[in-house]
Amino acid sequence: MKSMLMIFSMIVLRCCWGPSDYQLIIAQQNDNTILKELNDTYQIKHLYNRDVSSYKLNIVFNDSTKQVSGFLGCNRFFGSYSLKNNALNFGALGSTKMLCKEEFNKVEIEFFKALEKANLILFTKDGFALYNKKKVLLSAIKKEDNIDVSFEYSAISRGTYKLIKINQKSISSTTTQNGKPNKKACNKADWQKLIDAFETFEVKNILTLKAPSEKRFFDGAAIAVLKITYNNQVYESQSFDHGNPPKEIALLVKEILSISENIE
Repeated sequence: MKSMLMIFSMIVLRCCWGPSDYQLIIAQQNDNTILKELNDTYQIKHLYNRDVSSYKLNIVFNDSTKQVSGFLGCNRFFGSYSLKNNALNFGALGSTKMLCKEEFNKVEIEFFKALEKANLILFTKDGFALYNKKKVLLSAIKKEDNIDVSFEYSAISRGTYKLIKINQKSISSTTTQNGKPNKKACNKADWQKLIDAFETFEVKNILTLKAPSEKRFFDGAAIAVLKITYNNQVYESQSFDHGNPPKEIALLVKEILSISENIE
């Protein structure tokens, strides 16, 4: 009985008087091996201690311009920030206005509230956490850049020919059959938009996606197909009307078409 009481007392002492998570992360700020700067893409892991990994939220910092942007699971956001020592503040933030599911809208509201309240950033070995009055608001980890994926989009009809190929280094667009493709470099911001859109659906299910319209069957729209090569495996959609893809891949198709414009 006495030994049990001693064990219980030790647990209580450790629980109630041991260092808090906040104190532990504060102590890490003196670790010179931890990089204390923001200039990369980070995956949001928790909002108010809630795991939100499945929503694929991210935040991107540009240290040279002090611009911040990111993906909210449905919409994208953008704005500015300032960082001095561990004091972090965000300027006015804007976002796109896509029609999103209610659960994504709620997460988006929570995310913006966290950024609005945040006044302290503490760095970890793999990312950072945002705080207000010692209360954690958001935690994030650095996103890996070496995802092995490329995209190919085609749209063909009697009067239309479009073939777009994109990988992490380049974008090519061909508008005539057997024509010479026009090319340009794929910048980091455009590539990140594609990856964000790619991560909103399960690529292995792309073949099962149903086209929402059938105008292509009577020359009412060009026949479109999206092909994705991911980790050396090719995944190809069923055909759909150019301009009206299945909703699951609509964001990705939109980004592919957008960043392939104005190639000289």
